[in-house]
Amino acid sequence: MELQQLPRKLLIIGGGYIGLEFASIYASFGSHVTLLERNETLLRSQDRDIAEAVKTALEKRGVEFLMGASAQKIYDQDDGAIVEILDNENDSKQLMADAILVAVGRAPNTLGLGLENAGIQVDARGFIVVDDFLRTSAANVWALGDVNGGPQFTYISLDDFRIVRDQLDGNTDEPHSTKARLNVPYSIFMHPTLSRIGLSEESALQAGYEIQVVKMPAAAVPRAQQLHETEGLLKAIVDQKTGSILGCSLFCADSSEVINVVQMAMQTGASYETLCDSIYTHPSMTEPLNDLFSQVRLGTVLPA
Repeated sequence: MELQQLPRKLLIIGGGYIGLEFASIYASFGSHVTLLERNETLLRSQDRDIAEAVKTALEKRGVEFLMGASAQKIYDQDDGAIVEILDNENDSKQLMADAILVAVGRAPNTLGLGLENAGIQVDARGFIVVDDFLRTSAANVWALGDVNGGPQFTYISLDDFRIVRDQLDGNTDEPHSTKARLNVPYSIFMHPTLSRIGLSEESALQAGYEIQVVKMPAAAVPRAQQLHETEGLLKAIVDQKTGSILGCSLFCADSSEVINVVQMAMQTGASYETLCDSIYTHPSMTEPLNDLFSQVRLGTVLPA
């Protein structure tokens, strides 16, 4: 993030959220970006149609994906680096890059803190073990933020603060806990942004729900046309029996804002009809919620 010179060729090792965000950033700057992903599929936690839409959008921006490939060795050179990889056919190849971004995940920074001396338990990966109230195994010691192994988002750390604050304030009637985190939205800040909340189509079916799945292209949204950001896909999963919103994926402009509207509906137990029949400002990226959820009334049912 502090590079003074734009790498002509950037190799990113890892196709997770961070890898994709920086692939989008540097492709926009003009770098030729090659992304190495050891799995054969991208964004395995997302539905395949959403993941494919993301991959296609980034490929249009010039990002090259090497799926099923893994880095074996990196050789530093004066003018860049050579990366030895195994491709998806287990053949060894060499790639040259001006810069390499390693984005293969995070590890907790707990090694060497001497937590065992304080009686604080950690799990096999080094994350501090906490209960629903973020209490560690040591009395009067709490663990907040990424180090406790929860979702690694800034806003989760803020909610961690609320949980500990209630205990320090003596709020014993209805103390806040992690059990209240029923519907946590998140965004991957690519171009366009991918935002998601709740269940995917696959996970909803695995959970035994009878579902209705509705989709619409971002190009059908008037505001997206105005912004000249027409790539993307909007998708929602609704419980066929109750009308409850089970999940929503928005791969479109301003989705990091719109997903919060969906979150409020889910958190308050509102049915899809609330979003379908609400009046939104025009033109905005929120108003496609009318069109997206109105499709539920058409009765398109996917087999459970």
